[in-house]
Amino acid sequence: MIFFVKKPINEQYQYQITQTVEYKIQKGDTLWSISHKFTNENYQEFIYLIKKMNNLENSLLIEDQILILPANI
Repeated sequence: MIFFVKKPINEQYQYQITQTVEYKIQKGDTLWSISHKFTNENYQEFIYLIKKMNNLENSLLIEDQILILPANI
């Protein structure tokens, strides 16, 4: 018996990103910590969008790397 089925993340979040911000990775940054700096909403969704916008296949970040972040979420 299935009580709850979650949609795959790529189908779940449908946003039109119109504004972006550039963010320079600092020592100790993680996608989770960055999401806490830029949104008070759904952190998982924000991380998904960061990865999608920057063509990241994993969560590995390099110091001084520049990420494009959604600004209108």
